[in-house]
Amino acid sequence: MQPQSTKSMTSISNIPKVSNIRSAPKFRQTVLLIDDQPTALNIHAAIIKSLKMDLKIVSMTDHVEALAWLQNKQVDLIITDFRMRHTDGMQFVQALKNAANVLAHAIVVVTVLKEHAIHQELIAAGASACLTKPAQTNELAKIVKNLLVQSKQYYALGL
Repeated sequence: MQPQSTKSMTSISNIPKVSNIRSAPKFRQTVLLIDDQPTALNIHAAIIKSLKMDLKIVSMTDHVEALAWLQNKQVDLIITDFRMRHTDGMQFVQALKNAANVLAHAIVVVTVLKEHAIHQELIAAGASACLTKPAQTNELAKIVKNLLVQSKQYYALGL
């Protein structure tokens, strides 16, 4: 058997070091959207797609279903409605933060409630951001992009 030419072989030193699969250059980050209103899901998905970040977008209509799904998945960002059928956004954020086997680094809660105190409670409970519905396109897009960049950096550092 003849050895291959060195021209056709890729040097190992030219391959970028990947400390975690999620930090690989071609890895597609995942965004989970949760809202019981299909229109809101569609609007949020369209805003995220407009970022042209090659994201995997998963949509769900129930917090309980989402928590069960998250037991075996890892997402980079969750955008959730506050008022849902079985739980509210506060209960959901707390459940996510208390679940040992759920890996989600950023949570954005969108709510019709305008009370600053509720927004602050959500942030204190572990939400990364809280927006009032209807979320402004530019504001949501900016927050999503920043949180996804932070998530990618987090994994690149091997944390």
